[in-house]
Amino acid sequence: MNVKNIMMLFLLALLSCDSVFAAPDEIYLFRHSEKSSGENPSLTEQGEKRAQSLISLFEKYNKVQLFSSNYKRTLQTVAPLEKYFKIKAEVYNASDLIALQNTLLDLDGVVIVIGHSNTTPKLAELLSGDNVEPMHETDFTRYFLLNKNNETHKYDVSDLTMNF
Repeated sequence: MNVKNIMMLFLLALLSCDSVFAAPDEIYLFRHSEKSSGENPSLTEQGEKRAQSLISLFEKYNKVQLFSSNYKRTLQTVAPLEKYFKIKAEVYNASDLIALQNTLLDLDGVVIVIGHSNTTPKLAELLSGDNVEPMHETDFTRYFLLNKNNETHKYDVSDLTMNF
């Protein structure tokens, strides 16, 4: 057998391997922090404090990828992370979670998504295949950590609560 045939067999074996699952290792899904009232509201003072405190969850990482919907409250929630990591968040369309899911699954490393009470659980469901309890409109401390499961090619969901 020549070298070309051996290389071809190796590539075929690699491509058919079930343990290959190219996607982020961890995906963090947050709802924006506390908001004022009105159309497209800004964060409250408490919301700004919570957004700043998000950094404490990610100080252990050298690099992350950030996503935010295009609303004041989500952009203001992600802003401290943008400043800390010296990167800009990619803005996604909150009404097209399938497109966001596809974008996320093409990435690697650690991904952070800032969304809304109605979109965050739905995105967790799309990525995991599990049923996820809805978020209440007044819940700003709950978030999801999705860990890559190489066996199922989906994500295992942890439903977590911030302690700040």
